[in-house]
Amino acid sequence: MTLATEHVEISNRFLRHAEEQFQLGDMPQASEKAWGAVAHYLKSIAKRRSWRNRSHRDLSRIVIRLANDSRDPDRIKILFNSANSLHSNFYEDWLEDELVRDGIEHCRELIDRLENELNA
Repeated sequence: MTLATEHVEISNRFLRHAEEQFQLGDMPQASEKAWGAVAHYLKSIAKRRSWRNRSHRDLSRIVIRLANDSRDPDRIKILFNSANSLHSNFYEDWLEDELVRDGIEHCRELIDRLENELNA
């Protein structure tokens, strides 16, 4: 198993954990698991493409590169910003439950869009 594949598996596991934590009412943990799913998915892409991926800034740069090559760059950026707000929510616990639920769905959509575009 490659490191890129491991990151995809972690991403999938974190999305499941985000749903579980949301159902349990733990919004900070649900938020961080959804963010983690996106971060690991982006790391998997970076590993396959030999792109730097050691920091939050690197993840942002990866998203910009991918968005600019996508069919819908604005949507990719919006979804990433939603995921990023979940990361902030882990520390601040400021988002209402409905926004956490939407954020988890945005994380899933972002991963699905990137997967579809990369495999198209």
